[in-house]
Amino acid sequence: MTNGEVAALLSEMAVLLELAGENPFRVRAYQRASLALASLPRPVCGLSEKELKQIPGVGAGIAAAIVEIAGGGTFADLRTLRERFPAGLIGLLRVPGLGPKRARILFDTAGIDSLERLKAAASAGKLKGLKGFGDKVIESILKGLEFAAEKPRLLWWDARALVGELLGAVRALPGVAKAEAAGSFRRGRETIGDLDILVAASDGGAVIDAFTRFPQFARVLAAGDTKASVVHATGVQIDLRVVPEASFGAALQYFTGSKDHNVALREWALKRGLMVNEYGVFKKDDTKHARPLAGKTEAEVYRALGLGWIPPELRENRGELAAAAAGRLPRLVEAKDVKGDFHNHSTHTDGRHSLEQMARAALARGWEWVALGDHTQSLTVASGLDVPRLRATIRELAEIRKKVKGIELLRSMEVDILEDGRLDYEDPVLDEIDVVIGSVHSRFKQPPEEMTARLVKAASNRRCDIIGHLSGRLINKRPAYGFDAEAVLRAAAETGTAFEINGQPDRQDVDDVRARRCRELGGPLAVDTDAHSTGEFDFMEMALVIARRAWLEPKDLLNCLSYRELREWLKGRSS
Repeated sequence: MTNGEVAALLSEMAVLLELAGENPFRVRAYQRASLALASLPRPVCGLSEKELKQIPGVGAGIAAAIVEIAGGGTFADLRTLRERFPAGLIGLLRVPGLGPKRARILFDTAGIDSLERLKAAASAGKLKGLKGFGDKVIESILKGLEFAAEKPRLLWWDARALVGELLGAVRALPGVAKAEAAGSFRRGRETIGDLDILVAASDGGAVIDAFTRFPQFARVLAAGDTKASVVHATGVQIDLRVVPEASFGAALQYFTGSKDHNVALREWALKRGLMVNEYGVFKKDDTKHARPLAGKTEAEVYRALGLGWIPPELRENRGELAAAAAGRLPRLVEAKDVKGDFHNHSTHTDGRHSLEQMARAALARGWEWVALGDHTQSLTVASGLDVPRLRATIRELAEIRKKVKGIELLRSMEVDILEDGRLDYEDPVLDEIDVVIGSVHSRFKQPPEEMTARLVKAASNRRCDIIGHLSGRLINKRPAYGFDAEAVLRAAAETGTAFEINGQPDRQDVDDVRARRCRELGGPLAVDTDAHSTGEFDFMEMALVIARRAWLEPKDLLNCLSYRELREWLKGRSS
């Protein structure tokens, strides 16, 4: 099992413990362990209990549970709790604002154990009178039911782990010359429906036969000589196609998509007397596809059409064909261009590693600088720092600079944007912080015009260097709050305030469309990890995927500035 799958079981355990009214400390222990495993770079299955207990956030009981999961796919305590509650009860928690306590009230007093029953009861007015269910709560539930009813899609980050596992296994099969992921995963879409794997091999039947016998598949939906569809144990459908090596590039291009990109590409080809499909590029009169002009690689397919190779992240029919024909495709940002991170958290608030540990982890990544952050005083749920505690951490960081050489250290803070648009510290205190990131963490249900004014005020504040969590959404969990994004982007562009592309897999608050619009308006952007542990610095990869889909180059991102250039930018903000 992957770390993500193990983490999902621990997260489910935390939810069930909350539904059961168990000790909050035990609930938080499973939550912490789930987060720790999700960001751990090495596989946990196969580690001993002793090794597991060395992972921050994993105690003896949870270590034993992980060993049990590795051996049988689940663990006894989880099975026991699953028997206590209907499976549909957990589904209620997808309704925004409906936590475990209210879900338990619905179950105990009204027998509601599914989204369908909740919708029927709410629509019929049967929730009125239940403890904790006032008119506003019921109205919120009715609005949230539509969001909750949507089928959860696989996060790109979770798909990444699954794809890595599958490609490793497929490439090891006899006769496989090449294997790549295609579809929306390859294009970097934030969520994935099904996964597509493309294989080049001469004996498709043998590959299909071996593939459908993989132990991680729950069932086989279809299997032929060149195609197979299976369902992974996690519930994700995976489609595998086998093609000759001579047409692998054409097939990879075709099955990567997007549909809009492929339609535009076919029209482009027809205007030049050519045809393009999953088998290759052909002259229009070659109706039997007997004489391919290109097909082995994607680069030669595009070249045969008079185009430069187009990175998969750009294939959405947003002007990429014209740019490729004119030689104006962007030099998309890469991991090697990134020199540091602005947004992360330490043990001073809700992080799992100290400031020094985070600094050393950033140094180990080869970054030139890192701004180390935490939450501010209004976010009490995360132990946000009041002014005396903040100043103590600034002094602590000064001492860490003396010990950790080879990287420049700054103090950043994720400062709450209050209900009226003010920032969580007074101006003199904000001036003591190297990088101020303003984020909304409360009052998500403000009317759109009020939320817009709130964000515009923060974005127009020169002491706010970066706006984080622009939309407030949590993918599959919480919808974005209502606001006028164009007004906020324009306000920030006027003051040079940056927007953050957040790399937390379920956030990505600034999506590719808004990030590209920000660039068009001349505003800067940042790619950040929002790391709550050293391992979560890996989330920079997720942020970069969104940045690439937004056509961003190194010059568009603050993270690609040298330390000297960054200090000059920050100095310009305060002048």
